[in-house]
Amino acid sequence: MDMKKIKMKNDKMKKNNNKMKQLLTFLVTFILLFTSCIQVSPVLAQDNSSQKEEVVYGILNLDGSINNLYVVNILNGGEIVDYGNYSDIRNMTTAEELNKEGDKITINTRAERFYYQGTLESKELPWHIAIKYYLDGKEIPGEELGGKSGTLKIGMSVKQNEKVNPIFFDNYAMQITFSLDTKLCKNIRADGATIAEAGSKKQLTYTVLPGNSIDIAVTADIHDFEMDPITINGIRLSLDIDVDSNELTEKISELIDAIKELDDGASELQKGLNQLSTGMEKYLDGIKAYKDGLGQLISGAGRLNEGAALLNSGLSQLTMQNDLIINGALEIQQATFDSVNAQLGSMKLGLPVLTPENYSEVLSSISHLAPQLADVKKQLDGVVQFVQGLKSYMDGVLQLSNASSDLAIGISEFKASSFIIAESANELYNGGAEINSAIKKLRDGLSSYKGGMNELRKGTSGMSSEIDNKINEILAGISGGNGEVISFVSDKNTYVSSVQFVLKTASIEPPEIQEPDAPKPVRLNIWQKLLKLFGLYK
Repeated sequence: MDMKKIKMKNDKMKKNNNKMKQLLTFLVTFILLFTSCIQVSPVLAQDNSSQKEEVVYGILNLDGSINNLYVVNILNGGEIVDYGNYSDIRNMTTAEELNKEGDKITINTRAERFYYQGTLESKELPWHIAIKYYLDGKEIPGEELGGKSGTLKIGMSVKQNEKVNPIFFDNYAMQITFSLDTKLCKNIRADGATIAEAGSKKQLTYTVLPGNSIDIAVTADIHDFEMDPITINGIRLSLDIDVDSNELTEKISELIDAIKELDDGASELQKGLNQLSTGMEKYLDGIKAYKDGLGQLISGAGRLNEGAALLNSGLSQLTMQNDLIINGALEIQQATFDSVNAQLGSMKLGLPVLTPENYSEVLSSISHLAPQLADVKKQLDGVVQFVQGLKSYMDGVLQLSNASSDLAIGISEFKASSFIIAESANELYNGGAEINSAIKKLRDGLSSYKGGMNELRKGTSGMSSEIDNKINEILAGISGGNGEVISFVSDKNTYVSSVQFVLKTASIEPPEIQEPDAPKPVRLNIWQKLLKLFGLYK
């Protein structure tokens, strides 16, 4: 046989042996207890309370105080043992007599379902209820409100009664209902109430969850007022709510993953911002150097503009002397030629008159006959070259004067443009400084954001389990927890399946109309009777 199957069979046999041992132990214990009960107290088995349900009925006065409090106990037939401190008990099912010894009530009934009523000696409820009435702003007793007209306000307060076991206040919900006749009440206002129409009545229902108090204010315009009892029901909520949190936790997991990605993205973004901030600082340093350089450029452009203006003015004045200088040079040239021609004429060489146009050719042709004329040619070459050079120079001066005028205009325009460039550079620097400041703020803000995201990431890491716990807490707060049901009447009643509270105030009735007294018969004398007989007296 397979070893696994052998092991399973042995485990099964061990379990069966354990069950047999437990069963034998239970039987022995039961026999010992039963024997002990017979020897010590033959009626102890009858002292165990019977399983039952309790419905607590309370008649309240108009101010919420308790007028009367009694309990209807619901039990299965047969031998019944119940406990309660009652001032009076009454069989509501059969004619059989209830037996009461102190707080113990017993009966052996043939009824399948048995009901009996007990009037409680203690007039305490788990809730302290106070009701006040105001007519036209003044407090008025509820007993005097019937038939009145005006503006009505009903104030009702429900709080915990510290004198009663808190398990009822903490685990029982309340439903409070007002019923107002719409023929007698107009402009009804009841914040927090569920309002429903029921024929000619408007029902105002308040629901108070376990463990909570409430303050109620109902207002209306009334005439000939009357009102049905205010009803209050206290029950233990049993909510069969199966909350599937899987879908919610899946969404939470997606949220947690998204938060992680946001946190990682914030880290990358912060790195990028740090790099951007560093680059922006370098950019601003460059812009500042550029701006400072433009300031020097503006200063240099001003000086350059002044120099160009002076150069243009000097060249203009110089060009105005061009004709005079050239004419003077021509006169010098002419005087030199006249002097040379006079000397050559005295030498009787038969040479033609020398001019700037022919002197070089004439003198070169006879230089071999008169070597001394070479010096004359050099003298004339110098004069002619001086005149030609002076003409070229003066032409250059004229061209330079014209160019300097254009230069002066261009430098003036450059000077004006340099101011615009400097202003633009200044605006560019200021804009860069603002951007850099914004980047720093963004970086600091992102640093705080990243810190918050990190905290959020830590805080949401266990959110899924926390949501399950919170859902359970909310459901427990609505239903009042999962504590066992206990008797409102006596701690000795240990088998109570349910307890319910049904309370109501007295109704507000219109005042009774007093009927006028019937007129007393008039006693007639003999003469009046005689006249009436003949119809002569009325």
